[in-house]
Amino acid sequence: MRIMGRKEILMNTKWDEFEMGTCRLFVNLFNQYIPFIFFQEHKPLPGISDRMIIALNQVMALDKDEQDFDFDGLGTNKVKEIHLDQDNDNLSGIYAEIIMDTASGHYLSLIVKDAKVVAIDKEGSYFDRLIENK
Repeated sequence: MRIMGRKEILMNTKWDEFEMGTCRLFVNLFNQYIPFIFFQEHKPLPGISDRMIIALNQVMALDKDEQDFDFDGLGTNKVKEIHLDQDNDNLSGIYAEIIMDTASGHYLSLIVKDAKVVAIDKEGSYFDRLIENK
């Protein structure tokens, strides 16, 4: 798997009026193009942190066989978007949130920590429930 660097990611990212960046990439695990959404401080210019770059590359490299998680039990294999939040940089792990596209419209996301799916979230408040050793 090829590692994407900051320059390549930023060249493919569009910033909106809410200071969020969107970078659409093909993720092999889900066999689809998925928008990666960057939530960041935007100071002094739009940018992404080193940990956000690592998180993006970890999601790009996810392999179903290396996960201790039953993807078939989700009821969907389509992803709506992937969130990378700079606020997560202060946590001990590298985090990403994979927002799934469900037929029912109910919220469903996969929490990725250090290149492993560690939790499924149906409430939209996963970091309030995860225990971190800072």
